[in-house]
Amino acid sequence: MRRSMPLLVRLALLTSMTLVIGASVSLAADESPYAGAAKCKMCHSAIYQSWQGTKHAKALSLVDPAQRKSDCISCHVPGTPEMIAAEKDTPSFPDVQCEACHGAAKAHTQNPKNRAGLIADPDEASCRRCHNEKSPHFHGFVYAAMKPFVHPK
Repeated sequence: MRRSMPLLVRLALLTSMTLVIGASVSLAADESPYAGAAKCKMCHSAIYQSWQGTKHAKALSLVDPAQRKSDCISCHVPGTPEMIAAEKDTPSFPDVQCEACHGAAKAHTQNPKNRAGLIADPDEASCRRCHNEKSPHFHGFVYAAMKPFVHPK
């Protein structure tokens, strides 16, 4: 089924078809509340360029393909849990893009004055959602020391 079909059309088609047990309906990228780093770049080019030099910009490539089907992927891509689960190992927004830390920004990209739901300066708790003991590569995390690496000046 084409991902560009409106959600209601896809749901109607799915209900008229015999579904395989375990099949899931995914949100197309254009139906999600996320915009993607390329849209952020349009107004925040200096920050985007800085981000490209970080490990966050390569985060998905750091995950073994077998682990992409596990909970590991949720810390390597932005998106709702439902989006991430439906897209599995082919996410619409690969890597730890802007919205992974700052929140879904599609509404903001459509109207820059709309900052509802955005986090201008994520706090330590936000970072620790992923940088914690659950990560197989965790070697400790010191927020104050690591923060400059995310948005270097």
